[in-house]
Amino acid sequence: MGNDTFRLKIYGVRGSHPPTTGKATQYGVNTACLRIDIGRHLLIVDAGTGIIDLGKDLLSEIKSGKSKQNLFKLHLFFTHTHIDHLFGFPYFNMLYLPKTEMHIISPPILNITAEEVLNTWMSPAFFPVAASELPGTLYYHDFGENRQVYFFENDFKVLPVTEALTVKGWIGRISCLRNYTHPKGGNYIYKFENSRERSIVFATDVEGMLGGDQRLIDFAKNTDVLIHDAQYSPEEYLLSQGFGHSTYEMACEVAQKASVKKLILFHHDPNHSDEELQDLEDQAKKIFPHSYIADETMEFSF
Repeated sequence: MGNDTFRLKIYGVRGSHPPTTGKATQYGVNTACLRIDIGRHLLIVDAGTGIIDLGKDLLSEIKSGKSKQNLFKLHLFFTHTHIDHLFGFPYFNMLYLPKTEMHIISPPILNITAEEVLNTWMSPAFFPVAASELPGTLYYHDFGENRQVYFFENDFKVLPVTEALTVKGWIGRISCLRNYTHPKGGNYIYKFENSRERSIVFATDVEGMLGGDQRLIDFAKNTDVLIHDAQYSPEEYLLSQGFGHSTYEMACEVAQKASVKKLILFHHDPNHSDEELQDLEDQAKKIFPHSYIADETMEFSF
């Protein structure tokens, strides 16, 4: 990969929990997880069950010896730590390799840090291996709207936004936007940019607003790929207002007003069959033609 090559691969597309029937397999059955490669750096967003397959791929890449990525130095970002975005973390095989260096870069929610959440999740009541017992090393970095993460050719820094104009030589930049529509405590929307002004915005677990969420529209303006929550059909939403999720209509409105190039409909309801998801995509295309249902084969490179 070039110094600032940007690659996105989707590993998990479902919300709430994996489907429990065989009627929903075409688009994927895993909960939220993305892989983003920026130069030699490997970034992971959320640790739903999709991170398990990501770990398998990373082991294959390590064994092949052909990858130019730094596969043992990983950077994990959490949108929030509800269980569907956390399911797969204890089963991520890279954590069990002594050479792994995992940098967890995440804002606190409800004043609970990612470190506190993971220490609880990987404790004897829930899992036989404690986080402190993992062979890999975990490092925690605080994050929020007042900070940005900059990736350079061989390093990264978490810096105050006030220093943005003084940062030189970066190949990737990550910023976030606090969203309050998801109970309880909200979550974070992320923007991933490379030095050639290509970008991805990940807005899962958000609920639409009348006229569109203006803060999100501004945040996602002209982005190449907007990945937006679309868990419900309009009819289902009437029974699910306040649950913190959107419809394809809400996602399309944001995409139109933000002038994005591609809209990826994400966080599929576990009860939606392949046929229902295809219908949601067909309906979305009538509003915003460049709409696509997220599936676990999707990759984008910039």
